[in-house]
Amino acid sequence: MLIQPIQVSPWQSNCYLVSPHEDTAECIIVDPGITAAEAVLAAVAERGLHPVALIATHGHLDHVGDAHLLAAHWNIPLYLAKADQHLLVRPGDGLGPQGGQLMRQLTGSDTLPPVADVRDLEDPITLARIQVTPFPAPGHTSGSTLLEFTSARTSVVFTGDVLFAGTIGRTDLPGGSMAEMRESLRRIATHFPAETPLLPGHGQPTSIGQELDSNPFLQPNPL
Repeated sequence: MLIQPIQVSPWQSNCYLVSPHEDTAECIIVDPGITAAEAVLAAVAERGLHPVALIATHGHLDHVGDAHLLAAHWNIPLYLAKADQHLLVRPGDGLGPQGGQLMRQLTGSDTLPPVADVRDLEDPITLARIQVTPFPAPGHTSGSTLLEFTSARTSVVFTGDVLFAGTIGRTDLPGGSMAEMRESLRRIATHFPAETPLLPGHGQPTSIGQELDSNPFLQPNPL
């Protein structure tokens, strides 16, 4: 797979362009957060790519804030777990006071334009010849979802804001739950092979094995 990370938003979120092969034009855009549009449009044009869908790990502004712009530009759908879809138009509902204030500074509004074609992220789907398997992992938000991408027997997992290198996502925002996060982490630790590459919503890539060895939240007696 060809995977190009693009850092976006004041929160330094990772947006990703993903195609099954470097010689394949079709691609998927993962987590098109606020301020992503300009950089994504430039990267797509530079590589001669043809986006077929947007897909998001969760509904926070820094992961879906420019979805409406990119979806309209290419007339493509956005896949997002149903539990987080209300955040597309009113992202402030999932942010704390500081996040809501920053959103108003960035957009001049408390709301965003709707995405014309929003599809529930529930079952495995094939996009751009990549098998996409959603793995529900609530805790950061109610609809947080890991995304396993498989192509030519190679798999990677986009973890959004659930699991980072050495730590986990916050659970104190609206829709967050530490109890749900602990259960999600338990299932993640036992579901994916140790060698599975993880591409998080912020920070550097890691792997299941590395996190099992060093992440304090994945230890037998987690923090």
